Amino acid sequence: MPVLLSLLMGLALGVSAHRAGLCTVKAVSEVLTTGRAWFLWSFFKASLWVTGLVAIAALFGAAPAFRHWPIGWAGLAGGLLFGIGAGINGSCTFSTLSRLVEGHVSMLFTVLGWPLGLALIAALHRAGMIASPAPTLAPAVPAWLLLALAPWMAWEVARIGRQLRATGTLRAALRAPVWTLSFAVAVVAAANTGLLLNTGSWSFTTTLICTTGAAPCATSVSLLWPISLAALAGMAASAALRRTPRLRRLRPRAALRHGVAGVIMGAGAGMVPGGNDGLILFGLPSLSPHALPAYVGMLAGITAALFAMRALGRPILAISCQGDLCRAKM
Repeated sequence: MPVLLSLLMGLALGVSAHRAGLCTVKAVSEVLTTGRAWFLWSFFKASLWVTGLVAIAALFGAAPAFRHWPIGWAGLAGGLLFGIGAGINGSCTFSTLSRLVEGHVSMLFTVLGWPLGLALIAALHRAGMIASPAPTLAPAVPAWLLLALAPWMAWEVARIGRQLRATGTLRAALRAPVWTLSFAVAVVAAANTGLLLNTGSWSFTTTLICTTGAAPCATSVSLLWPISLAALAGMAASAALRRTPRLRRLRPRAALRHGVAGVIMGAGAGMVPGGNDGLILFGLPSLSPHALPAYVGMLAGITAALFAMRALGRPILAISCQGDLCRAKM
């Protein structure tokens, strides 16, 4: 039963991430092209939601066992490196897989590059060339955080309720081709909290980190892979229901670019340790010392990569956000 629940949580997380088009590269692109930060704020809202929900669970004695990672030069450099790779790739972890299930075959080379980069960092750890960070057990989320977050959480629930009523029915809202960011990140956070309480910390990147041995892991790989496949199935089902899958022609130069980007992203994730997904889902919510500096490094790396690519003639992705609904012109 616990495994089935985790699979359902993974499925829900995959659907919601796909329907909202969640992506850190899009978040940076929106800031650079419009001066607004709807996408970026939505990621921090997801982390706030997880923090609040975990704090509520702690009141009933069901707090998950978070781990804290120390701040170090490797983590900061890893965040920057991951961001550069994501910028070159044009997508972060969530959106790489979302685009893959929609028929962007070049994204397969990104995915194949991730474990190669992680394996490289694992080898450098074993050789003693890069220090392997040692995590510590995190203290419980402070109760005062729940007091601070409770008014915002209540306001956000009311806001989402108004959005759902405006669509007519819950079924209509779920079938909408694009979900509002507020609704999507609330579902992501709720599903992720269920995973944290049921099986432990999970993300796509964590699954590969644990598989390659790039960093110490607390959750069994035998649990991480089924959840990852369930989340990927959720993305694929969402794409199929939206009728957007279309096989794109593979170009050799694009395959090479995405493959190299994937290796860079994997190496960065191994140094942090964690990708943008893990930092948002449990790094920031647990108040891990390394999470915010590493995420800022990722944002800086993405920004640098986008500026460099624009200088080479590749335009920055245009993002259009209206009423908490965001769309990208790929």
